[in-house]
Amino acid sequence: MNLRQITSLCEIVDRGLQISAAAKALHRSQPGVTRQILDLETELGVQIFLRRKNRITDLTPQGKELVAIARRILQDTASMRLVGQDDGTDAKGELRVATTHTQARYVLPRIIREFMATFPNVKLALRQGDPVQCCDLVYRGAADMAICAEVANLPQDVVQIPCYRMNRSVITPPRHPLLRVRPLTLEAISRYPIITYDDAFSGRRIVDKAFSDRALTPSIVLSAVDADVAKSYVEMKVGIAILATIVFDEKRDTGLRRIDAKHLFAPSKVGFALRRNSYLPRHTFAFMQMFAPKLHKADIINVLGGGSTVSNRVELPQL
Repeated sequence: MNLRQITSLCEIVDRGLQISAAAKALHRSQPGVTRQILDLETELGVQIFLRRKNRITDLTPQGKELVAIARRILQDTASMRLVGQDDGTDAKGELRVATTHTQARYVLPRIIREFMATFPNVKLALRQGDPVQCCDLVYRGAADMAICAEVANLPQDVVQIPCYRMNRSVITPPRHPLLRVRPLTLEAISRYPIITYDDAFSGRRIVDKAFSDRALTPSIVLSAVDADVAKSYVEMKVGIAILATIVFDEKRDTGLRRIDAKHLFAPSKVGFALRRNSYLPRHTFAFMQMFAPKLHKADIINVLGGGSTVSNRVELPQL
């Protein structure tokens, strides 16, 4: 057994069980990757993949367990390399951050500027997706961390560290009737077409639950993954939007109006998703503390080792 075989195994799974795609990504020949998997199955004495006419169709139950172990091996191997790079002198290497549009657009620019000025020799790579996709990138080792809202069903060995709560507002065009409603109610909101987040976001589930609890059926005319797209359609008077408060910029969104709705919708929890027991170089800790200054290194290490989440002990500040 060797790392090339283990890497090939994980790459095949990550490429949708397509050996040809895995071989291309690894810059190897397809027959070579096939032989590595067959040799691995022979050495371990188990069938990793189900096959039909020489095509892989699925993982066997044992194969699923082996892939989870293989990912941990690759994670530990990467951690060993990071230890060698994290020698206390000028930090080098790469930090891969998976995040959502909201965080990338409205929260992270200031932090990224500070990080790049502090660690000029660390390459920072941002990968965008919805929260589920971001956590999956961490699980697959394609990202070192994710910054996103909480995910209900985390991938195996991925843990979350909540850092902030994120409240919601209703975004309307100027002179919209809702601007005269005091206090704002769900019944009043439900009378108008609504633009909100896609189902993959916790914000959508929170919005749906709030209406459901009041036996209301809102008219959702657009589900967006991008708050800027949602705001554009509000400007076009397609509907009103229920979005994270942080996405409203008074200086830029002069053609829109905002109504605070934190009394109507529960906040989302936003924070980090990391692989359990992963090694975090000092520049990674620094990035995390730039994002959440009140987060302590000891708390991060405790959560990665299986301890309780930080939010169990302290109230989260508002983002």
